[in-house]
Amino acid sequence: RQYPWGEKFDTNRCNSVESGLGHTTPVSQYPTGVSPYGCYDMAGNVWEWCASWYDKSQNKRMLRGGSWLLAPVFIRSAPRYRLPPTDRSGSLGFRCAQDIA
Repeated sequence: RQYPWGEKFDTNRCNSVESGLGHTTPVSQYPTGVSPYGCYDMAGNVWEWCASWYDKSQNKRMLRGGSWLLAPVFIRSAPRYRLPPTDRSGSLGFRCAQDIA
């Protein structure tokens, strides 16, 4: 899938530059953009910090998912970006996850 919901971009399914909001949104803002696994905001809204390092130098963490500042090509889960873990921005965030057990 190009996007969590399918192959075609849809402005009504995520927070991107095309939505014109200019800020982050609550997780429940785009219920039609949910993935088949029940995950919200896997595309757009904020870049999400990942636990993995970008490369062997271990000075930059990986980010995925794009943000509300970006065009559709950059807000999929596949593209990755990197920043030092000390960077802060209104377009960066993280996802809390827990095992079902």
